[in-house]
Amino acid sequence: MIQKSDQPTGAAPAGGTGTTGVAFPPRSIAECERQFVAARRTVPDENGVALQAVAPAEAAALAEAISQAGQVVVIGAGRSKLAVEAFAMRLAHMGLSAHVSSDVTAPPVGDGDLVIACSGSGETAGVLQLADSARQAGARLAAVLAHPQSQLGRAADLRVVLREYDGDGTVDASHQFIGTLFEQSALLLFDTVVLALERAGAVDPESMRRRHTNME
Repeated sequence: MIQKSDQPTGAAPAGGTGTTGVAFPPRSIAECERQFVAARRTVPDENGVALQAVAPAEAAALAEAISQAGQVVVIGAGRSKLAVEAFAMRLAHMGLSAHVSSDVTAPPVGDGDLVIACSGSGETAGVLQLADSARQAGARLAAVLAHPQSQLGRAADLRVVLREYDGDGTVDASHQFIGTLFEQSALLLFDTVVLALERAGAVDPESMRRRHTNME
């Protein structure tokens, strides 16, 4: 079992040179291997349940809003931002004008545009500020979130709910660290929406491949 170090946080653990504050003695390797076998079942199982709980009508409404938007700009923070950034990349591959709000090349938004905010809690201050700016500029606001009664959920024109929190905001039954299931399932949700759009005839895979970067 992984043991907490008696050394102060920031001190190098015994047998290592890092600053983690958590010791990982060699005897823990075998236990880590056993736990990995269990975890590789837990993670996909939880994500499967989370995706199955998404209302198809909500996902379809997001897809429709994307297809009707003049341009799409995504916002988020932390790992949720990474998930929605990956979505913007796929939307660009589909031929849409898709941008990340924090990029220096991000355009202004206005009437006819769609801003997609990804936030598990729906209460992240920076995300709320950007969402408010988008609404004031006349853009539609779509929220992918775990807590629909949050400030972001109430402000959004449309919502896709990925359940990880109970109604009072407490952590639900995930075995993973807080927020992890939402972040994982958000990325899978976005990829699922892309696949649904492909299968619905909105775009073909060959045209997406042609739009993939060749500077790599």
